[in-house]
Amino acid sequence: MPLSPAEAYEQIVSATRPSLQDGCPECLRAATDRTVWEDEHWILTDAEHGDDVAAALLLQTREHTKVGQLDDELASQFGRISNRLVRIVESTPQAEYVDVSRYGADRGHFHVWFFSPAAGDGKVDIHTIATKLANWGGDSRA
Repeated sequence: MPLSPAEAYEQIVSATRPSLQDGCPECLRAATDRTVWEDEHWILTDAEHGDDVAAALLLQTREHTKVGQLDDELASQFGRISNRLVRIVESTPQAEYVDVSRYGADRGHFHVWFFSPAAGDGKVDIHTIATKLANWGGDSRA
C-alpha cells in the first residue's frame, strides 16, 4: 500500500549521510564510498535508510550553485538524469514508486532526493542503478 504524504516525507527527512568536519560538506560527501554514479557536472550518492526504503539517492551538482542558478545546459542535464533515474529505479521489483524532493536550500550545491518506499522485496541493487545510468554517460561507481 502506498505511503501517505506525511509518511513519505518522514522517511525522506530521516535519510542521512555521514557527517563531515572540514571544508564544504557537500564537496567532501561527494568523495565518499557512497558514490553511485558521477560525471563531470553531477554526482549521485546513496543515503543510509531503513529496511522499509528501497532507495534513497541524492543527486547534486559538483559546482557551488543553487536551484534557480543552473544554466540552461545544467538544467537540461538535470531533467534528463532525473527522468532516467526515476525510470531505472521504478523498473526494479523492490521499488514501489519514486518521490523526487528538494529540501535544505541552504546547502552550497543544487541537490535533489530520489526516494522510493520498498515494495516488500528489500533494497534496490545500487550497482544495477549505476550501470544503467552510466549507459547514457558518466561513470558507474557502485
